[in-house]
Amino acid sequence: MAEKIFAGYRLVDKVETYEDFSYHSHDKYEIYYFHGGKCKYLIGDHIYHLQEDDLIIMNGLTLHRAYPEPGISYERSVIEFSSEWLRPILTNLNVPELLDPFNQLSNTLFHIKDKEKSAEVKELIKKMAKTVQTSNQEDKLGNRLKNGELIMMLVQLLFKIFDVSKQELQNNAPVESDKNIHVKKMIEWIDRNFCNPITLDDIAYHLNISKYYMSRIFKDVTGYTIMQYIMSCRINRAKYLLEIHPDKSILEVSLESGFEDSSHFSRFFRKQMKLTPTEYRNSKAIRMKNTY
Repeated sequence: MAEKIFAGYRLVDKVETYEDFSYHSHDKYEIYYFHGGKCKYLIGDHIYHLQEDDLIIMNGLTLHRAYPEPGISYERSVIEFSSEWLRPILTNLNVPELLDPFNQLSNTLFHIKDKEKSAEVKELIKKMAKTVQTSNQEDKLGNRLKNGELIMMLVQLLFKIFDVSKQELQNNAPVESDKNIHVKKMIEWIDRNFCNPITLDDIAYHLNISKYYMSRIFKDVTGYTIMQYIMSCRINRAKYLLEIHPDKSILEVSLESGFEDSSHFSRFFRKQMKLTPTEYRNSKAIRMKNTY
């Protein structure tokens, strides 16, 4: 069950630097609940300024990262689940529409104003996290019953989210300062072009912006340098290709991800992932520390 669903309730960190959390992506749908702290959340080109009881649903494949303020406790809950695993279950229950918010809204923030609803959502996440933690401590029958209980709780949670998406959908647009607008444009351009050879001069030229101003505001908003973001995009693309296309050679993966050659790709991949590309392909998915 661990490979199909993950549940963490009230995970708390007091970060030291903006670099403590990194951009990442995955093939699961994600439910993220913000309990407290001071945090921005970046999903693709969207920059959300979080408030207590904000709930975000994500398709997972879009690059995303938390950007909590250093020195302040950052508290959140996270549910990740495989849509491929859950979809036939929902179809058998005759409620396939429960995945519509993830499919149609993709990456969206809701602010739950109704305290009763927020309490119900938090209680379900809490029970799911406890069930996941204890599901491997029972006999086979106990595990099967706990898995069934976990599925029912997830379905209940999806009903709550479906209700919220219909009644309380908010277009929580990023703050439209000049700085945020420029950074959004940079991210959009990079996301379309990172598989090609690109330089800071290329980005500045195409967006008609000063290279030095561009570099400074990107770091201010995202916590990353532009080149760090580009390389994060390339690494995530490479991970996807390694996992989904086992027939592709390491050279093909490197070139299709935007790297100059397989040697440069292998050195950079090993430095970032602590595994060679081949070792990563042959290993099970690794959950990175501090990704939420």
